[in-house]
Amino acid sequence: MTDQEIDKSEVNGSSTKRNPTDSQRIEIQHIQLHDVASYEEKPKVYTYNEALELVGTGRFHTLLLFVSGFCLMSVINETLNMGYIISAAQCDLDLSFSDKGMLNGAAFCGVVVSSHLWGFLSDTWGRRKVLLLATSCGLLFSILSSFSINFWMLTVTRFCVGFFISGNAATSYAYLAEFHTDKSRAKVISWAAMFMALGTIYLPLMAWFIIPLSANYSLYIEALGAQYNLWRVYLMLCSLASVLIICGMFYLPESGKFLLTTTGEKDKVIQILAKIYRWNSGNPEHTFPVKSIALDAIDSAFASEMQRKSSLGLRYVWEQTVPLLQRPLVGNTVRAAFLMFGLFIASSGLLMWMPDILNMYVNYQQSRITICQVVEIIHRNRTTLPTDGVGSATCSTDIDASIFVISTVIGVLFLLCYILNGAIINLVGKKLLLNIWYVASGVCGIGALWTSDFYLTLLVIVVFLAVGCCGSVLSAISVDLFPTNYRAMALCLILMTGRLGAMIGSNLVGFLLTYNCDLIFILLGGLLIVCALIGTTLPGK
Repeated sequence: MTDQEIDKSEVNGSSTKRNPTDSQRIEIQHIQLHDVASYEEKPKVYTYNEALELVGTGRFHTLLLFVSGFCLMSVINETLNMGYIISAAQCDLDLSFSDKGMLNGAAFCGVVVSSHLWGFLSDTWGRRKVLLLATSCGLLFSILSSFSINFWMLTVTRFCVGFFISGNAATSYAYLAEFHTDKSRAKVISWAAMFMALGTIYLPLMAWFIIPLSANYSLYIEALGAQYNLWRVYLMLCSLASVLIICGMFYLPESGKFLLTTTGEKDKVIQILAKIYRWNSGNPEHTFPVKSIALDAIDSAFASEMQRKSSLGLRYVWEQTVPLLQRPLVGNTVRAAFLMFGLFIASSGLLMWMPDILNMYVNYQQSRITICQVVEIIHRNRTTLPTDGVGSATCSTDIDASIFVISTVIGVLFLLCYILNGAIINLVGKKLLLNIWYVASGVCGIGALWTSDFYLTLLVIVVFLAVGCCGSVLSAISVDLFPTNYRAMALCLILMTGRLGAMIGSNLVGFLLTYNCDLIFILLGGLLIVCALIGTTLPGK
């Protein structure tokens, strides 16, 4: 080979090394395109709130609102329904005023005892599981209570109803909120709260249709040794909301946020959100754009807290409660708890007795005497009743149907009060609005002692009872009194104290109806005015 050929060969060789062949060029391009495609196909990671925004709102959220609303309504139905049947049941079960007080407070006692437990189970077991368990057991004991053969059986079964139905109160708000974004959460919670006012309308309406028919319809059950009167049917119909909740829960999934923060099941959360997306938009689940989901910073901190809660068990409840009873939070805890106690003892304590009191008062509406004078006449007549040939006192269960109409109107007025509070709370301010209600209700409560006109007496008592519509206002104030990590437990403790007040109030009213009716309005009205004075010491506007 000549020198010229060698040089040419070297040039060609170097040329081959510097310039790839066609097949090499294709392979390099393929690798580059594959890398670009892999980069482009990597799914975007969405936060849970961002995913909810893509889910939108629609049919799913409508069903969720009604189920959550019925959960809150079931609490009202099962804790207040005794007030509408004790007049009808007094002969069947031989009830005294003190017995009626215990029956009215039995369900509230169950709620108080179990409030902390259901809050803990909701955060560890899951929202849906707790709602199904609480509602199903509450329904079972409610049906059982309708077969009660004596006072004690009815008291125990109603206590059990309250024990389980408390789970709905502790869980439904969280369950509803965790399927909504920050934009819609406050609004739908307000809508759900209105179902509680609907409960105060539903109870007297059903009583109006059912209980007056007892004179014409009853069924004797030998196993009970008693008549299965329509007041027992009424108890079962009060549980209709629980039946609707159970049916609705079969279509609703577990809270995605709960799963994400406690178990980290991201694929399952995406599947749940995709199904909701299909419900709301009608599009197939595979078109849901979220393929990867993660917690944002706030939710990550919440997840860590939930994991600690699960590992500590009930000791976590103790750890969260003790700081609320120590400085610097104890002052806010005591004030807020006392205000909620006063609100419930006055409103719910007397509200449960209103059908029975009205049943006494309506027969004397033309006599122009005060409501306590009527109570004294009724009590005196009952203690001097003539006896039949057997020697037992006669008993009457005659109920004027107009009291249920009046109670329905009261429920409608309560609903309007909820709407009014929502409309003016930002203009007036939470604290001022609450204190105005305390003063107005307290003055009207004391004023009921001197009003002898039937309708004027009803008006002042309705204003007195309407202070109960401020429970949500006081809850909103209470939230601002505590650090974020203690707010949930603080609110649970404050509401538990309020329900304790309802239970004490019911028994107190029952006792004073027997011994000194005037003290009912003096003590409860005066307590609300004291609450107004304490309310002025709360921080904020």
